[in-house]
Amino acid sequence: MLIIGGTGGTGSQFARFFKSKGFDLTVWGPSKKVDVAERMGVRFAHDIKEETKLSDIVLLSVPIERTVEVIEELCPGMEQGSLLMDVTSLKTKPMEAMVRCAPPGVEVLGTHPMFGPTMTTFRGQTVILTPAEGRCKRWLPIIRSMLEEDGARVEILSSEEHDEMMAVVQALTHFAYIGIGSTLKALDFDVSRSRRFVSPVYDIMLDFVGRILDQSPELYASIQKNPRADTVRRTFIDECKRLCQEAESEGFEGFERIMKEAAEHFGETHQALERSDGLINGRIGYQSKGLNKG
Repeated sequence: MLIIGGTGGTGSQFARFFKSKGFDLTVWGPSKKVDVAERMGVRFAHDIKEETKLSDIVLLSVPIERTVEVIEELCPGMEQGSLLMDVTSLKTKPMEAMVRCAPPGVEVLGTHPMFGPTMTTFRGQTVILTPAEGRCKRWLPIIRSMLEEDGARVEILSSEEHDEMMAVVQALTHFAYIGIGSTLKALDFDVSRSRRFVSPVYDIMLDFVGRILDQSPELYASIQKNPRADTVRRTFIDECKRLCQEAESEGFEGFERIMKEAAEHFGETHQALERSDGLINGRIGYQSKGLNKG
């Protein structure tokens, strides 16, 4: 197995996973970090095109904007019966390129782990698979079984369904959190001092904003390139403007109406309240232990 981009965060994560499954693993990265491969106990590919021909599985873990370019350059050399995978956050264009460029007889499986490289286990995590229609009969059940053996929850989607869902699940969520972070900067707001006066909900929200801001701006910018995300972002901004207008109006009726209508569409709000209460109580318990130790 060859992982292109296998010395990066996500690539290394999948290298460790597939090594644990007994694969003879080779990794390659543009920064030539041979030491990373050595620490993982795998080989570094010095001739990437030759390794592509020799490998039963080639997995691409490269920046979204380079994925199609790498597919076009390397994948025509793959052997019949092998599997081509990617782990990018967008699926439509990479899947089109893999199907177009991989020789007949090479199977194609899009893969999207819904968690970052800081996670040490796949257990309890969601992995989305987007098999190419008619071109993943052999390898799909093998890969799915390995993921589920390690406790991952596997979902199967088409590439179009994937990108439509991720326009909200990822692009909108990140956009909103980064927008909050940018607002705090624009206000020159003292985030650290504000934690002295927080409610648990605000404290948790700050940590999620900080979690996003701590990660790669390049990755998060590329996720916004989802072709479905533009409509989602503009709808979000329009709704924020509408809510702002009602907040600034004389009465409360408009604001209340928007909130009630959103709750009706959301559904199961009380269950969400109960689940978030568990998260809040866990946070309070964690903080209490820290204070007691201090």
